Amino acid sequence: MSARPAELESEIRRLTRQRDAQPADTLYALTHQQRIDELSVELIAWQLDGARMRAAEHAIRAAARRRHRAHTGRRRWPAVAGGSGLLGTVATAGHLAANAGGPPLIGGTLLGVAAVALALTALDRARDARELAAAATDMDAAQDQYAAVVASHADAIAPARPLPIHNQETSCASPQPPATSPSNAISTTPASVAAIAGPRPSA
Repeated sequence: MSARPAELESEIRRLTRQRDAQPADTLYALTHQQRIDELSVELIAWQLDGARMRAAEHAIRAAARRRHRAHTGRRRWPAVAGGSGLLGTVATAGHLAANAGGPPLIGGTLLGVAAVALALTALDRARDARELAAAATDMDAAQDQYAAVVASHADAIAPARPLPIHNQETSCASPQPPATSPSNAISTTPASVAAIAGPRPSA
């Protein structure tokens, strides 16, 4: 179950309180109203087309996890390479300092392990780069799908005339008709959205 609808409802209520604290014919109130309308459309998409919204959200999260893994990388082989290289160098130096006969088998073996681990690290880095590119592509596709599902419900908010902005330097010759709030003109929406983005609440 996605927590996104609850987040949207909470954000819409918060923005509605901020909008209602301002005069209705200011740019500040209009900006808040536009954001309320955007979130209301997204909430309507969740309520009317939940399966597709959940699928798109799941795809976004899956791509984000793959991208995080690719950024983090694989830590096993670099640690093996570092530890084996250090121990091999110490063992080889000790063998040479002791003037022991024969090749430094222990040190040589450890240095060989370090070389193999470095090669595997390079392969992992190349794989991480490919996974990062694939995750970025998947992320873009998932976000586009999410936005497309939301946009398909944009007609649930009826178009409205922008709120007039007061110009204190210019006197109004005639009274202006009241502006229509976009979220007050929801045509086919669930009751919860209409309540959230409805008329200004009374004190």
